[in-house]
Amino acid sequence: MSYSFKNSQWQARKKELKSRRQSQSRKFNNIKAQVQINNSAFNYLSIEAPPSLKPAKRYCDVTGFEAKYKDPVTQLYYCDSIVFNYIRNCPKATAETYLNIRGCTQKLIS
Repeated sequence: MSYSFKNSQWQARKKELKSRRQSQSRKFNNIKAQVQINNSAFNYLSIEAPPSLKPAKRYCDVTGFEAKYKDPVTQLYYCDSIVFNYIRNCPKATAETYLNIRGCTQKLIS
């Protein structure tokens, strides 16, 4: 009995996909066999990788949340308006302390 909605080539396609998977698996195993990896040779300090293509994440200097904004006067990153008000009302020495914690050595201009 033949149904109009049933694809008669389905079994053949299934075999084709299975053979493709096996072929890819064989290729991977061959590559893996060619590269003799010494597990003790690699650690976090010895692996070299190219720089990331994604921009670095910025975090709020006061709260530690992800920051979307940067104050143009103090150069501090902040996440919302409450933190912005705190930054604007804090003394200059406090803002410089936050910059030093972040590792920025820039001095604020009065």
